[in-house]
Amino acid sequence: MNVLKKIIALILISIFSLFTLTGCKYENNSIENLAYVIALGIDKGEDNLLKLSFQFATPSSDSGSSGSSGSDITTTTVECSSISSGFNLMNSYISKKLNLSHCKVIIFSEELAAIGITEEVQTLINKIQIRPDSSIIISKCSASDFIENAKPNLMTLIARYYEIVVTSGKYTGYYYNSTLENFYSSLEESLVEATAMLGGTNVEQLHYIDKDINYIDIDSSYIAGTSLVEDENLIQLMGTAVFKDGKLVGELNGQETISHLIVTNKLDQCIINIPDPFSSDNLISVSISLNNTNNKVEFVNNAPYIMVDTSIEAYILTYSDSSNYGTEEALGIIEKYINSYLATHISSYLYKTAKEFNSDIAGFGKKVISKYTNINKWNESNWSNNYKNAFFHVNVSTDLEGSTLMINN
Repeated sequence: MNVLKKIIALILISIFSLFTLTGCKYENNSIENLAYVIALGIDKGEDNLLKLSFQFATPSSDSGSSGSSGSDITTTTVECSSISSGFNLMNSYISKKLNLSHCKVIIFSEELAAIGITEEVQTLINKIQIRPDSSIIISKCSASDFIENAKPNLMTLIARYYEIVVTSGKYTGYYYNSTLENFYSSLEESLVEATAMLGGTNVEQLHYIDKDINYIDIDSSYIAGTSLVEDENLIQLMGTAVFKDGKLVGELNGQETISHLIVTNKLDQCIINIPDPFSSDNLISVSISLNNTNNKVEFVNNAPYIMVDTSIEAYILTYSDSSNYGTEEALGIIEKYINSYLATHISSYLYKTAKEFNSDIAGFGKKVISKYTNINKWNESNWSNNYKNAFFHVNVSTDLEGSTLMINN
């Protein structure tokens, strides 16, 4: 009987201990004891190797959400020798434990990216807390300035703001959401180079018009921070940061990014302007979406010969009483203009990636590797350096629809 009592007592003690430990764990990781990082900025340090900027969102007292309004946002910076040590320093400074499970964006400054960010990306991907779908942005200004100017626009939650702003490129084509996972994969493999969104701040002094750009392409010729948007102290995303071997080697503007998305089969939709073939003083605005792009790679005297064949659906947006776009003959002429316009811009983008950057961001290497019998043969081909010798042929076919307002009875 005494043995039975002892067994029951031990069981009760064990159960009580489990509840006690669970309560402590809950207390340590309760929302009141965590500091939620919504955005992480990484700059080249002044007094140390790196400068980290943490943007915190204070949880709402009534909802417990980690997404807060603009007034509940705070930013703290720390200089450190590595990302991991920076996290430790920040934990020792603030009264709460850092929590990066809600981190939406990771911003690297252009200055640091030009030196190389492979080690930093590898560290971040190894941090279990950080979501692999966090977005990567390369900022024309410092990462700390970018974060300071990131304020919710037309919404109240900063976390939601970041979610929307990084994906709105789907309907402009001016940038594409690059995630931590995809960026890391591109750094680790030899078949495609990494890219990221290009960001900046809307400061009037940076607004710029390239006088050498044809007026037809002005709206899409900007990069982040240079477009003539009159709204101060807001961040802008436009263009693409181009990497080679983990280092920033160049950038693409809005139009070049559209070409990149077409070649890589990632374009959803966008609007382009083409010259009106029936009136030299007018432009025709056209909404385009991608059907499919097929890429082939051959070799001519060991130089890559790359053929890009793309199919586009287009819809005319421009209309006026004097326009005459409703006939089959007129639509056929406009189709040819669209084909020529896109083929010219895609070809220019491709030669820029090869001759200027020597960076295969379109992933043509994925087409080439199948031509080699084993990995040693592939490595001997030195595709990474041979890409600069590539030449291209681009073919565009457009299926054009006119507005119902244009149909002639």
